[in-house]
Amino acid sequence: MSQNTTRESRPEPLSLRLRLVGTLGAVLLIAMFALYAGVRVYSEEAADRSYDRLLSGAALSIAESLSVSHGKIQTDLPYAALEMLSAAPDDRVFYRVIGPDGLVATGYEDLPAEPAGSGKSVSVSRRAGEARFFDADYRGAEVRFAVLGRQISEPNAAGWVWVQVGQTRLAREALQRELMLGALVPLGFVAILTLVLVWFGTDRALRPLKLIGDELAGRGAVELDPIRTPVPREITPLTGAIDGFMTRLAGNMDTLRMFIAEAAHQLRTPLAALRAQAEIGVDGNAEDAHRSLAAIERNSAKMSRLLDQLLSHATVLHRADVQNSEAFDLIDIVHEAVHETLNLISDANVEIDHAVDAAPMKGDPVLIGESVKNLLHNALRYGCPNKDPISVSVGIEGPEYVVSIADRGPGIPVEQREWVFERFTRGTQSTPGAGLGLNIVRRAVTSHGGSVVLRDGPAGGLIAEIRLPRASQ
Repeated sequence: MSQNTTRESRPEPLSLRLRLVGTLGAVLLIAMFALYAGVRVYSEEAADRSYDRLLSGAALSIAESLSVSHGKIQTDLPYAALEMLSAAPDDRVFYRVIGPDGLVATGYEDLPAEPAGSGKSVSVSRRAGEARFFDADYRGAEVRFAVLGRQISEPNAAGWVWVQVGQTRLAREALQRELMLGALVPLGFVAILTLVLVWFGTDRALRPLKLIGDELAGRGAVELDPIRTPVPREITPLTGAIDGFMTRLAGNMDTLRMFIAEAAHQLRTPLAALRAQAEIGVDGNAEDAHRSLAAIERNSAKMSRLLDQLLSHATVLHRADVQNSEAFDLIDIVHEAVHETLNLISDANVEIDHAVDAAPMKGDPVLIGESVKNLLHNALRYGCPNKDPISVSVGIEGPEYVVSIADRGPGIPVEQREWVFERFTRGTQSTPGAGLGLNIVRRAVTSHGGSVVLRDGPAGGLIAEIRLPRASQ
């Protein structure tokens, strides 16, 4: 019930189409904001430049019409000055003329003066004949002013005469909006068109994924060949990962089939012997029945050992593929493996020695324990014919931990020391066995980046060494 609830409450991931369109839409939105800011600044400057020329021209026309009569500034406001500003019929126009004495000769006396310093003032030049511009609030409206100076040299009036002309910003703002709309509307249309094209274009872009899915869906259960559908370069890592997975899966399936076939072959012989002994016991006399029961007991023990090794082998195969990793102490694992083995073989004689107090590493302690137990079982079965002690030691050699198991048996010929690691193979000893122990050891140890070495002991017998990197992953 809880699993179903968890599945129902888990949100479905977004489709690739929505991811692509959403990402592109976010990028376009940010770009639109940036363009809006740039277009707004540009449109303000363009509108100001256009109408500043009109203000400057009107001020210049008024300045050129100035004259001096009886020491007073006379202004005959030219029609051309007003004609320049008539392009903005909704705007109000203000002007004044200030004589050399600082008094207003004509016009609006309460016009705001040009601010000192930076403020809103935008000076084009301080030279005579060129206007300076600034913005100021006047009579409840924001007004753009132009100030132009003209020098007069008359006997009764000498000095600078200043002409100030102002205009409200309605026409400027209208032009600014027009410029912004003219620039942003096409850009917005292009952005929307781009999103629409991406929305419908993703079907074509994602078509290789659909082709891969169709190819895999049409395959049989055991068809694990590499993907044949040609794909773009960006999808190659995905197909490569799928091909690698299928290669590993095919290898595992081949291993499983071989293991099942070999296990069936190995189990068939003791089962046939059990059946034959049971038939002899049923048909024979009491003495035959007793011998049959003894043979059945021996074959049952052999089958039990074989099944134990098959289970151990399957466990090693699984855990080596899963690659569980945890921190553990190798000495503790060796002690635990020896203890479990002694519980099964009561008359065993095992001596443990380790030159270090701790051997920390990372890996799968179950696999390492199985390796030690299998080597110890082999040593006890084949390496102590006279009940000689088995020596187990843990030491360090350079970058490796070395777990050594030494016996006093006949050993293994040099030419067979690689061959005996194959599954269901045994040395030349007459003692029967399943032939899986050393294969289990090698698979477990190599999955940790280590190795297994078989060598002759200095006083006879065989020494089996497990070498593991101290920085095992």
